[in-house]
Amino acid sequence: MLRGMTTSTTPLHRPGQLIANLPGILGFYPDDSVIFAAFRATGHRNRHQLGPVMRIDFDDLHVLPEVAASLDRDNHGLVFCFVVTERQGEDVEAVIDELFAVAEVGLIPIRACWATRRILTGEKIRLLFGPDSTSSTNGIAPSPSGQWADDVVAPVSQAQSMGPLLAQGELPDLNRDESFENFARWNPAVSGGHADELSEFAQRQAREIERSARSKPSVVEQPPEWASVLGIVADLRLMLEEINDEELTVADLMANQEILTTTATIMAGVLLRDAVIEDLIEQPRPAARLMLATARTFGGEIRANALCCYSLAALENNLSMRAMPALMAAQQECPGHSFSVLLLETCRVGAFPQLLTAVQRGSQLVRQTHGIGNANDDAAAA
Repeated sequence: MLRGMTTSTTPLHRPGQLIANLPGILGFYPDDSVIFAAFRATGHRNRHQLGPVMRIDFDDLHVLPEVAASLDRDNHGLVFCFVVTERQGEDVEAVIDELFAVAEVGLIPIRACWATRRILTGEKIRLLFGPDSTSSTNGIAPSPSGQWADDVVAPVSQAQSMGPLLAQGELPDLNRDESFENFARWNPAVSGGHADELSEFAQRQAREIERSARSKPSVVEQPPEWASVLGIVADLRLMLEEINDEELTVADLMANQEILTTTATIMAGVLLRDAVIEDLIEQPRPAARLMLATARTFGGEIRANALCCYSLAALENNLSMRAMPALMAAQQECPGHSFSVLLLETCRVGAFPQLLTAVQRGSQLVRQTHGIGNANDDAAAA
């Protein structure tokens, strides 16, 4: 079950407009899917704001109680449903019957359900059950053309939800599998064995730096700056500036073992990871590329932490649809990984701004403990 969210407030008046936004919200073009779009009342008559969007596989209707529980927990009283499949016959009829049944008994407050073969501009949409073409859909205003019944998919490339992706030079993935493949461990420039050797070195470095940071050495025992938390933060800032200024790609970074080893050291421990989160959020575009290159190269805790930090950069870039698969990949890499559990649970309720504020504040507290200025303060001083 995958969940996304859009914060757009531009009015949508047709099911074709709603369904055209789904690839941008989910980050991929769904197929063989049942998608639930939940709405919150705005306080204005016939005006609702699109909230969480939840997708399940066509053959996974056994999770409908989980969908219902999530929607009930978030107090969403209006839900539209979309069935996207090229299948025909009894399989489709069985799905429609079950969706109608959960709507009838009130398990999920589905006010209308539409079906389309695929989400392509101009593709036909048919109403499976719900309002007629002139009704208000129990709270949603009818379109001027009365198209709450059958419709066609609006131009997908012009959908509001595509804006954040296009701003980053990206497009939705072709399917769900491709969306998750973005976060697979695979680096053609560094063999798995060599990556493991670099990982062991990075972990030793991280342990030594964190041990020194937590002890109280005398003046003569002070570690060199490059082996301190302060030095690590400075190194990261320089790397982010270099990535940004030279427009380095993920592929470029995957081929740079010096950058990879330094970043792996940072991601090998909680203290160093938390200390740099402030800078990663302040420079999310280069940070996302750096964290993705690191996650594709290394395994274990380094990979899980890099995926978590990638997700934070993605959220700051308004790409929640990229954050969720990254966090799921982190959980798959390290089941029970506490940081990814925390981030994923918060993302599932759509509390993206609150999450970013909380982790950034936590990073600032770590930095204060080690005498490191915040990113904004340092920029102002410069």
